[in-house]
Amino acid sequence: MTLLVGYPVKLRADDVMHLAVTLARSTGEDLVVAVITPAPWMPGMSRADQGYRAYIDELVSDAHAAARAHVPADISARYVSAAARSVPAGLMDAAAAAGADAIVVGSSDDGRPGEVALSSVADRLLHSAQVPVAVATRGYPADIPGITRVTLAFTGGAQNLVLLAFARALASRYGCPLRLVSFAVHLSPPEVARFNTESGQVLAEWTENIYAAAHRALGDHPDETPQIVIARGEQWAEAFGTVDWEAGELLVVGSSEAGPIERVFLGSRATKIVRHSPVPVLVVPRAATDNPANLH
Repeated sequence: MTLLVGYPVKLRADDVMHLAVTLARSTGEDLVVAVITPAPWMPGMSRADQGYRAYIDELVSDAHAAARAHVPADISARYVSAAARSVPAGLMDAAAAAGADAIVVGSSDDGRPGEVALSSVADRLLHSAQVPVAVATRGYPADIPGITRVTLAFTGGAQNLVLLAFARALASRYGCPLRLVSFAVHLSPPEVARFNTESGQVLAEWTENIYAAAHRALGDHPDETPQIVIARGEQWAEAFGTVDWEAGELLVVGSSEAGPIERVFLGSRATKIVRHSPVPVLVVPRAATDNPANLH
């Protein structure tokens, strides 16, 4: 079982290494730390090419050294590099070559500390990868000993019911509780108008439907029924603020039901959930939910 960690050149990426170590320590997975460099336009044997190769080798060596400094002795890790036309393409190829069960990447340096901020690499992976993609919050700390709770962003849709089985297996693998969170956020003018005129009734009916869908999906296992939380707010940030979040939490989000069957593809609602999350997110393509064991 392997996690492919995308480590950038020329940048420190402490947050992605901290998350990768937390995930690996929770289940005993191996890490493959991959550094992707630009493929040369015209490969040859000129002195200029040799100088460029030496420069790239130095970048890779420095990046591997920076990543290695965050991996404790009890975590198995190996370090690879590859040249590719783009970093996302190189990471996807490296994940396939390593037989990785997930790709782990960090947030953009432009984001606010403690939140997920999608870099161009992460954004591309979330639309193209064929395995789950975990994104660390910016500044994810080093002192998280393991995943303490798995929270599933639950919509009650048909695909989300399949994702629930995946999330339950994931929580069992981590040895932690599972929680369901549904977001009641006013998204469009028609919805806002309806909530303003029929607010109590509409929200009550929606909440009842979410609870019913969750209980149907969970089956008759009262001892294993997870907590179900409704996050309400006029804006996404407000809704997220009504929910408690643990330092060792992992938020699981499913890909769009309209996206390519074997790839991660985020719809607008899922994208908003990812972009407002105060904890790391694991975005799961539909193909991966067919067999929850594939992640581990």
